[in-house]
Amino acid sequence: ATTLTLTLTPYSNSQEVNLRYRRGAIIPGLLLMLLGAYLLAQNLKVPLPGLDRLWPIFPLFFGLAFVTQFFLGGRTDDGLIFVGVAGTLVGAFFFLFTHGRLEWGQMGAYWPVFVVIGGVAFLAQWLVRPAQRGLLVPAFLALVVGLAALVLNLRLLNPALAEQISKLWPALLILGGLAVLGRYFFRNRKEG
Repeated sequence: ATTLTLTLTPYSNSQEVNLRYRRGAIIPGLLLMLLGAYLLAQNLKVPLPGLDRLWPIFPLFFGLAFVTQFFLGGRTDDGLIFVGVAGTLVGAFFFLFTHGRLEWGQMGAYWPVFVVIGGVAFLAQWLVRPAQRGLLVPAFLALVVGLAALVLNLRLLNPALAEQISKLWPALLILGGLAVLGRYFFRNRKEG
């Protein structure tokens, strides 16, 4: 005897798909409304800053859209948090340049901010998935390297201290290696 199995999709699943589809329309709808409002205001001669000063709104807005999508989409794709936080912070950082707080010629000194932003994005991703402790490694490394480079680039340290740090920083690698080995041996004793 042959058995025919028919699986029907429950009504609740189709409602869930429909709800996800509708949520995905929020961001494009808001983007079109904002762009339309800006262009309409320009056509009506309302004094607004030009796009040469406002362009960082795009990475900032898309970053916020990714974060919003994470929370509206059931908190399943934590990669949305990384991209969202990074995009939001990059947009905010570029606003400092387009609004005159920082000069574009200073980018050579401020480039470590991008490394710090990566560290913050990894940290935010870990915060929504604390079980993924491996995210703390790139977060910690990016934050330490980025902040150290920023401090050195902006000459916030006494020159003699900066010289000592530049000579002795490999000691941190040795301490890191000792910590890794210590965890390995400590873990094996617990298991053994």
